[in-house]
Amino acid sequence: MKVILTQDVEKLGHAMDVVTVADGYARNYLFPRSMAMTATKSSLASLDNMKSVEDRRQAKLKTGAEELAAKIGDTLDFSDANVGEGGRLFGAITAARIAEQLQAQYGVEVERRSVLLQDPIHAEGFYTVPLRLHRDVTKQLRVKVGNPAEPTEAPAEAETEEVAA
Repeated sequence: MKVILTQDVEKLGHAMDVVTVADGYARNYLFPRSMAMTATKSSLASLDNMKSVEDRRQAKLKTGAEELAAKIGDTLDFSDANVGEGGRLFGAITAARIAEQLQAQYGVEVERRSVLLQDPIHAEGFYTVPLRLHRDVTKQLRVKVGNPAEPTEAPAEAETEEVAA
């Protein structure tokens, strides 16, 4: 069955894409959640108008995300984290805590879902955490947790632990 997506669906497509899916998937999942509509002749004809409106909206969102990425510095500092023996943290640094720290340190509001942290951080050190501010704008943020031995220069990629999605 051909459907027109009304919003982004992971692993299927973006809003205003025409995709072919199984009938049951469309009837039981996409239609009840208002994620898609049937691709009829009339809806396909109005698709061009809807695409131009969506493109303008996405361009505006992308510009805002790029401005937000410019406001955010390269490093986020959690030097006040409680560190125990062996460099282990009491508690953890989660995506929500990173979003709160971005608000406190740089004054920018970022949703916790935009922080692509696979697992919470449990040890001091330097971490690279991606921020997805828009579907086309991703910023790599360097997170410093605790007071690790300060490198004299930027650590090599092999030394920096990667916490990417």
